[in-house]
Amino acid sequence: MKKSNDADDVKVNRRSSDKVYFESILLQKVYDRIDFLKDESKEILQDLDLNRFEEVDVREFGENTLDQISDIADEASQFKSEILNSEDFPKILKEYSIDAKKALNMDADYVRRAQRKLNNQDSGELVEFYKTNLRIIELCDKAIEVNSSNAEAYYLKGRALVNLDKYPQAIDEYINSLAIEDDVKVLIAIANANTLNGDYDDALDVYDSVLKKDEESFDAIKGKALTYYACGDFKKADDEFKKATAIDSLDSYSKEIWDECLEKI
Repeated sequence: MKKSNDADDVKVNRRSSDKVYFESILLQKVYDRIDFLKDESKEILQDLDLNRFEEVDVREFGENTLDQISDIADEASQFKSEILNSEDFPKILKEYSIDAKKALNMDADYVRRAQRKLNNQDSGELVEFYKTNLRIIELCDKAIEVNSSNAEAYYLKGRALVNLDKYPQAIDEYINSLAIEDDVKVLIAIANANTLNGDYDDALDVYDSVLKKDEESFDAIKGKALTYYACGDFKKADDEFKKATAIDSLDSYSKEIWDECLEKI
């Protein structure tokens, strides 16, 4: 009797096109995604055409190519997660995957990718902006699953939640980060989220706690100015803007707010 192996059990259907179709849904997903990634990578290879290299801005070329590589890697990661979470995937291998990620410090890789997406996202396209921030949250959750003590993962998740206008949830994540590592940037983020959520007294209290540690914290002073503006106290906002400009230059948005305060005093 002829013995069968796993390869013999995988049935493949060929149609008139070059595309391969599998009877197994799981194998079809694997094949389709690999095919997709191959197509996506062609653009990067075209950018590497040496005949056109002199026409390319080297810095822009490097950043764009890195972004494309990052996107392709993220696609692969998303697909891998789908496979690992599939009911068809053995539980023992899922558990092994988590242990392997812990050993390889994969949480740091997830955090780096989340940070890159935060830095590169374009708020112009609302749907894409929404999807990107959901993906950032997903990456942070993966980092936390691997290492629940990764303070940066909670912090970046909080920032993505702020982008989605989910301020109370963002503050919860910031507090989780702060419980692991005392970091002024997280305190500032909490205060900013409080201001956006309309909790002005809480925001001012947090900014003041930062100023007790560093009385010349530009971010805390500017934050207080914007909070006073938000709650309609334009005179106090003006006072804080003056203090802030004695330390550093204001961004264009803050300058516009200050001008508006001066008009209303």
